[in-house]
Amino acid sequence: MKTFPFPALLKKFLPFLWVIAVTLTLLIGVVGYSTSRQIQETITRQFNQQQLILARKISTHIQNQIYSLRNVLLSIQNLWELNGPASRKLFERYRQILAGDVLAILVLDRQGHPVWKMQDRDWNPGALPLPSPDSLSAYLPTPPAPDRIWIGRTFPADGRWVLPLAVPFRRPGDGPGGPQGAIVLLLDAIRIARNATAGVVSGHTGYAWVINPQGILLDHYEKDFVGRSIFEVRKARNPNLSYQLIDDLTRKELLKKMEGTSRYISGWHRNRQAHIEKLIAYTPIVFYEIPGGVGAAPSVPAEEFWSVALVAPIEEVSGMIRSLNIQQFLLIGIFQLLIIIGTGLLVFISNRWSSSLAAEVERKAEELKKSQEKLIHAERLAAVGSMASHVSHEIKNPLIAVGGLAQQLKRSPNLTDKDQNKLELIIGEIRRLETMLIEVRDFTRPTIPHKRKTALSTLIREIMALFSPVMQEKRIACQTQLDPRLPDFYFDPDQVKQVLMNLVKNAVEAMPNGGQLFLRTSQEQEQALVEIADTGEGIEKENLGQLFRPFYTTKKKGTGLGLAVSYKIIHDHNGDIQVESEEGRGTRIIVQLPLNG
Repeated sequence: MKTFPFPALLKKFLPFLWVIAVTLTLLIGVVGYSTSRQIQETITRQFNQQQLILARKISTHIQNQIYSLRNVLLSIQNLWELNGPASRKLFERYRQILAGDVLAILVLDRQGHPVWKMQDRDWNPGALPLPSPDSLSAYLPTPPAPDRIWIGRTFPADGRWVLPLAVPFRRPGDGPGGPQGAIVLLLDAIRIARNATAGVVSGHTGYAWVINPQGILLDHYEKDFVGRSIFEVRKARNPNLSYQLIDDLTRKELLKKMEGTSRYISGWHRNRQAHIEKLIAYTPIVFYEIPGGVGAAPSVPAEEFWSVALVAPIEEVSGMIRSLNIQQFLLIGIFQLLIIIGTGLLVFISNRWSSSLAAEVERKAEELKKSQEKLIHAERLAAVGSMASHVSHEIKNPLIAVGGLAQQLKRSPNLTDKDQNKLELIIGEIRRLETMLIEVRDFTRPTIPHKRKTALSTLIREIMALFSPVMQEKRIACQTQLDPRLPDFYFDPDQVKQVLMNLVKNAVEAMPNGGQLFLRTSQEQEQALVEIADTGEGIEKENLGQLFRPFYTTKKKGTGLGLAVSYKIIHDHNGDIQVESEEGRGTRIIVQLPLNG
């Protein structure tokens, strides 16, 4: 057993090594913390943007609902103008909307007194702050705004918050003057807001709330907040907390029709009362008396508007990242501590190293090298994939145009044979580039293995049946040895078939003058092995390390993507591909696939 003297310099410089190790630990900690903060801020911004998207969808839902009810109002107006009091029977068709968002339908005379009404049976309000028909003269159907309606402010009435919609009417036989009356829809604002936010959850526990211009909550997770001022309910729930930030945000942004994202401190969340930092995304809900695109008139927004906000605790976003960061720093600390302790222990460790330890170190180094190669290859695939996708997109359209022009020129009767040959060459090269672009597209397109339980031997027999005519033509003898004990296991048969066909095709092309192809399956521990060996030209030693690099090829007309795609597919299956080759004697490729899926 060979022994190695302990390096004397290591003892001398041991204190310096400890200082370096501690410095590296601190440096890694600082860099890791800074990176963690950047990642956390990025994810937080993305989460808030997702909340903003949800808020916009709620806003659009409510606007569409108001627009639908606006059309109902105009339909009732048309009926009354055409039929007068005789329309009351026709109005029965609208009774079903009372079970939805409408509390009442009113027909007012010129003095503003109801001459007909249909309302929710459970709602019996007193006097209602409705506009007089004369005040709605500007809303008479006249060009260029024939369908303008009045949208009033929300107001409380008999336990409900009501959003009024009205439109004046003038029958053709009425004399000159202002409106002869008005049609009014009274909408349940709380029900409209609640239906729009139903089922909306941001993150795990985030929720939405809606307020009107007076800061009255029309919907909230806390049901006892609904119908009350947002500024008052916060203080009543937890008076020990300052709500200056969210109150200012509400007044300066939400109640000013602003859209954006922010964060604030809350005193509770759902059923938990505590000091909680929350993320908020908000957007206005604008109502239009004249929607855009109606005739030649521009859109006219109403004075009434609502605002919707999505809120969620920031800990839902950062909690997981923080936990992972703590684990990361612990591992780094343990690793650096082991380095320091290991360096000190070297002083007391014997300088005799057994051959088994040397072999273990060599094995670990080889594993580390393979892991590093896999990582480098994965990064290279990602970078090349991004570049190739962009280049493929940019080249495809002009290439199609050039090919089309070449085809047109080829049909010209005035071309000489020499010109025809040149055009044939151009068209052939364009077709080759189009084929390459297709392979580049397939290479850059993300693929997920769709695994199902399949017999590998059956798949190989299908492949050999496909290549049998080619091998007979090229005088290639094939020997297969399929292990009958190899069980069926889960893999994507289409993707694995693509890989094996590519490898068999390469083996056949490596034997242009004939030869022997060996194909064998076996099982080693929890791995299924497929061995493909040929007696072809072999691969030069310096090229072996480049085989799976994208766009690397030794073929005159190859794209260099076949083996790169195959390597990616097998690694997506948690497998591996190993290559052994000797120039002039042939190549042996082993594909490893896990039996446990």
